[in-house]
Amino acid sequence: MTSRGRPLKTELREKIASILSQVGQSYGYEIYKHYKDVFGKISLRNLYYNIKKGTQLGEFIIIDIRQEIGNFTWGSATQHIYYTLGPYARLYQTTERQRELLAKFQKTDSKIDWEAEVNKKMSEMDTSIKKYFEEEPRMLYEDKTKFKSTIKNQAKLLKEWMASRFERQKAHEIHLKIDEIANRVD
Repeated sequence: MTSRGRPLKTELREKIASILSQVGQSYGYEIYKHYKDVFGKISLRNLYYNIKKGTQLGEFIIIDIRQEIGNFTWGSATQHIYYTLGPYARLYQTTERQRELLAKFQKTDSKIDWEAEVNKKMSEMDTSIKKYFEEEPRMLYEDKTKFKSTIKNQAKLLKEWMASRFERQKAHEIHLKIDEIANRVD
């Protein structure tokens, strides 16, 4: 039996991740403009849905929320929510032409506390494992196997994501913590 609703893995979020990997950080409407330039038409509503879903899934991280003052059609102020790549993001396999278009975008460095983000993701893994053990007696074998596989994959992606953001010793310490959390489901 297949699950209902929209699939968790989507090409659209992979394309958004490709844009964020090039620009570093951006807000929704700017991502929309870049998306149209590189990948073609998309509805703004669909893009915002996928950004929100990607944030829930850890594919994107909110790094800043700013009030911008200006002369907009709806008033004098707007709110920009800035996103960057999260640990579970997957990049889209772009064509040569798309890579050329992406390369034209200006990169902005993200000022973010990466250690706090990694700790947050480890805490989320820990919470889901605790919930798993509460529900395990009532779960089907397939669901248990799927959950364990998901946790192992999240741990792997989290370790890969944070390895480039920390010095070697700190990365090793965090790897051990991630492994300790992930190994609890075995």
